[in-house]
Amino acid sequence: MVKAAPVALALAAASLLAAGCAADDDPVRARAGDCLEALGEGKKTTEFRIVGCGTPAAAYKVARRLTGGDRSCGGSTYGYVSSGYARGATRWHLCLTLNARVGDCFHQEVGFPTGKATKTPCGPEATYKVVKVAEGTADKELCGEDAGYTLVDDLTGPIALVYRDPPLTICTDGVDS
Repeated sequence: MVKAAPVALALAAASLLAAGCAADDDPVRARAGDCLEALGEGKKTTEFRIVGCGTPAAAYKVARRLTGGDRSCGGSTYGYVSSGYARGATRWHLCLTLNARVGDCFHQEVGFPTGKATKTPCGPEATYKVVKVAEGTADKELCGEDAGYTLVDDLTGPIALVYRDPPLTICTDGVDS
């Protein structure tokens, strides 16, 4: 009976240690370049998980990870995950871009960037299709003079999603059903 106590204490300590660690797919672990899937129900979600960037679920890419009091992504077309405390009371904030390639289609719940985006097959479920991606450039003009910009509610026409850091321009257009 006496020998069982150290084993029980060791198991309890291991359980507490495991409970205090974030899961491998928890966004608290996300770094620039990681991709995320939006999980939460509804039009605006704060629930995400890290997924492989090549998977169909990977709708978002982390552009920057901010800690401490810095919560500015530097532009209104960034989506973001902002929350809680990582270990030791350091606040964290993730600046998100779409994880998009030419030909990808997305379903968007309300305007960009505040609404939930999910990758979807092109067709009736899709809200818009990616028609151009320019890495290393942040320039609305690449998407044409008719492209909407910044906070966008009408997603059926051309849209310029311009990210400043790192520079990236994604051009989208509505999808014909």
